[in-house]
Amino acid sequence: MLYEKFWSTGLNISNSGFNFNYTHGLITNVHTRKFFEIEFAIVHDPKEYKQTKENPFQQTDVPNPKPFIYGKQNSFFNLNFSYGVYKELGRRADRAGVSVGIKAIGGFSLGILKPYSLALLYPIDNFQAELKYETYSVENKNVFLNLNSIYGGGLFSDGLTHMKFVPGIHTKIGTHFDYAIYSEYLKSIEAGVFLNAYYKGVPIMLIKKNQQFYPGIYVGFEFGKKS
Repeated sequence: MLYEKFWSTGLNISNSGFNFNYTHGLITNVHTRKFFEIEFAIVHDPKEYKQTKENPFQQTDVPNPKPFIYGKQNSFFNLNFSYGVYKELGRRADRAGVSVGIKAIGGFSLGILKPYSLALLYPIDNFQAELKYETYSVENKNVFLNLNSIYGGGLFSDGLTHMKFVPGIHTKIGTHFDYAIYSEYLKSIEAGVFLNAYYKGVPIMLIKKNQQFYPGIYVGFEFGKKS
């Protein structure tokens, strides 16, 4: 049976986080596919280290501290909108059919910065302190970066109304193994390298220089269907 279109969805794990993707495209011939891909990635900085403090309070109504990352200013995500081409290099003609090929894509990347929140302690007197959930600002810099003032992680909802966007470009090239070339269903594994580059440094951590280029390696799997 000859197939003309396909779609797939998948998960990739990389040295900087993980991402989910959706691909839709055309099967131009038995060895070539052309497609569009949308990818959502959660990006971590190598300096991120999650830690948890003990609860110093005796009151049962005080929540236990959540894990937190010291020195983190923003959580970083990106949306990649790309166009790509897959070229088959060879196949094994057994019952299921296995092929290996190269996939190359490139396009636009929209970086998304969401302010990171901490639970901070503000002393009232020698025995009491007020617990506040705050994101980083110039005004609270000394408290935000003081380990003795950090109670724990804050709320994910904090900062949602103050997100910022950083445009850039995205490219990726990988080796693609398809384990069902004669089936209408797609099952594949992929590994390769990628690069996201933004027009300015991305402020994830307060304790290091902002990074503008995000190269990395990834491995992932995809499943989908041909029609």
